[in-house]
Amino acid sequence: MNPVEQRQALKAAAQWHARRCAVPDCPLTHQQWHAWLDSDPLNSWAWQQLEQLSAGLHGVPAPLARHTLAAGMVEPARRTLLKGLVLGVGLGGLGWTVYRQSPVWLADERTAIGERRSLTLEDGTRLLLNTGSAVDIRFDTGRRLIVLLEGEIFVETGADPRPLQVRSVHGVMHPLGTRFNVRLYADYTDLVVVEHAVAVRNAATAQTVLVDAGMALAFGDATLPQPRVADLGRIEWNQGWLVFDDWRLDQALAELQRYRNGILRCSDAVAGLRLSGVYPLGDSERILAAICKALQLKMYTRTRFWVTLTAAS
Repeated sequence: MNPVEQRQALKAAAQWHARRCAVPDCPLTHQQWHAWLDSDPLNSWAWQQLEQLSAGLHGVPAPLARHTLAAGMVEPARRTLLKGLVLGVGLGGLGWTVYRQSPVWLADERTAIGERRSLTLEDGTRLLLNTGSAVDIRFDTGRRLIVLLEGEIFVETGADPRPLQVRSVHGVMHPLGTRFNVRLYADYTDLVVVEHAVAVRNAATAQTVLVDAGMALAFGDATLPQPRVADLGRIEWNQGWLVFDDWRLDQALAELQRYRNGILRCSDAVAGLRLSGVYPLGDSERILAAICKALQLKMYTRTRFWVTLTAAS
């Protein structure tokens, strides 16, 4: 069997399993599943693989199943199958809706805190993952899809006739041959376009807004606002730089916090101090030392993971 076709069939089997768990008594779903099962011998094979894996997981606590998957202790095809199976069975109550949300620990690609990574996808698209980021990548014969689950990515699109989409929980972005940055916040997604344009369709309203180069758009579930002029300094992370242009100190520390574990804060007395500077990412300790020198602050450290900046006197 073709490995690519195997993976696609396993993905479909996992999706059908989760869907049937979500609506176990739906005759239409059962009929559609049977039609899919009978449509291709490869589908029957994939379903058998799923049943075997399901039998093997019976009695295994969900946290252990999740740990096994997250630790990469299964081969890629079986890992793909587990992504649907653990959600449909091991987590037992969320079914198809949760499967579509693809939790971060099941992401195809992810970075740890402080890590930045560059990937070249099969179509030539260059994808940069910022610190603490996670994506799912879904390419098939008819489309290219990148799902941002957490954090921030920078995309340089490759030449390919298949349409490309970048999705977040808040909507869909259709790049028109371009370079752009997407950052996911709790309540909204922020898009910055560097080259050409990106069409954004809101998840709730289906409204579409075109964002041109040099512009940005922050969108959530409400009506899409008009694009704003982009602060390109905010996306210099893709070049290895952290840029502050007249930022409040507490805001700058919150941004730096993304790149290091632990707690990083400042006293209320110095929180409103303004900071400007360009700092090389990769050594947050040196950045903190430079900030303290620039603003004449004192750094208190209980451990490396608990740092407070205060006035020097």
